[in-house]
Amino acid sequence: MKVELNYSLQVNKGDLFDCELVSSPIPMVDENEVLLRINSFAFTSNNITYGVVGDKLGYWSFFPLPLPKGIIPVWGFAEVVASRHSEIVVGSRYYGYWPMGTFLKVRPIRVTGHGFLDGTEHRKELPPIYNYYIKGLKGWDKNSLGNYAIVKPLFTTAYLNYNFLKESFFFDASQIVLTSASSKTALGIAFMLHKNKQSHGKKIVALTSKLHTDFVARTNFYDQVIAYEDLDSTLGNQNSVVVDLAGNTGLLSKLGELLGSRLKHISLIGLADWESAGSMKGIPKSKFFFAPDHAKVFYAELGQEEANQRIDEAQVAFTKQLEKWMKLEFVDFQKGIRSLYFKMLKGAVDPSKGYVVTLRLF
Repeated sequence: MKVELNYSLQVNKGDLFDCELVSSPIPMVDENEVLLRINSFAFTSNNITYGVVGDKLGYWSFFPLPLPKGIIPVWGFAEVVASRHSEIVVGSRYYGYWPMGTFLKVRPIRVTGHGFLDGTEHRKELPPIYNYYIKGLKGWDKNSLGNYAIVKPLFTTAYLNYNFLKESFFFDASQIVLTSASSKTALGIAFMLHKNKQSHGKKIVALTSKLHTDFVARTNFYDQVIAYEDLDSTLGNQNSVVVDLAGNTGLLSKLGELLGSRLKHISLIGLADWESAGSMKGIPKSKFFFAPDHAKVFYAELGQEEANQRIDEAQVAFTKQLEKWMKLEFVDFQKGIRSLYFKMLKGAVDPSKGYVVTLRLF
């Protein structure tokens, strides 16, 4: 790949299977601007969700292109290669939200020793949680960086959802049912439920494909693991909250029928089974969980330092567990991004693997 060009994976917003690797000139840096070269990023089903609901929730707006094209955002690391900002030096490394490509130009504001906020005009009205770039993580090897890139955004959502359920007194449910239970966000929620089970006493139930039941059971986060094909009628005997990471309206309707009046709440988070997704308007007692909105409340209540500390401590503990059963797989951006992207679109990836796309050597 020629370093004098900027490469990005551009997709058709109306047909996510229509994509191409496109080259363009590297952006020029003006006063108070910084250019970063993206080194690596995590790739998970969460990124597919960004594409599926990109128009509804604004994910296409972060790195805009002329219609009908768009760039799906990713989380990872980048290094400053050009700076005309007095407080940002070349060589600094940052973690944050990037286009699926090789370069990003930003306009840093609110710069501290911990990071900065991108003040680029079109991003000012977008959720701040996506606009903040964290400085540091020096001395980490590629495995540590890979695990962090995968876990950080997913676990933050998981932690916030757990906190939401806890503060809602779990809607007076006695069991929490998680769909797409092998997804890393679901595992993060299950980890928090398992870790704090002594205080809340809720039964933790996994719903997953038959192919993934053994893997899900090995994590030891769930009290019961059920394949979708073997949906257990005994689920209907207890007041339940469903945390939905799949987005399959057929499954949710079936759960609604099975649980009846014992269904207390459905928390809609992900779209792992996005091709089976339909309108959620007819799904009873369901509400979309938008993590940035809950993050604003959580950070306002605790303050940024305390909120970050709580999430980070729990994330470290979760990552230690995750490393026991997740193997990192590194994929070269130029050679393998399209193949990995199509696998993720089709839901054909191994949940015991964590995928990290690399754009240069560490």
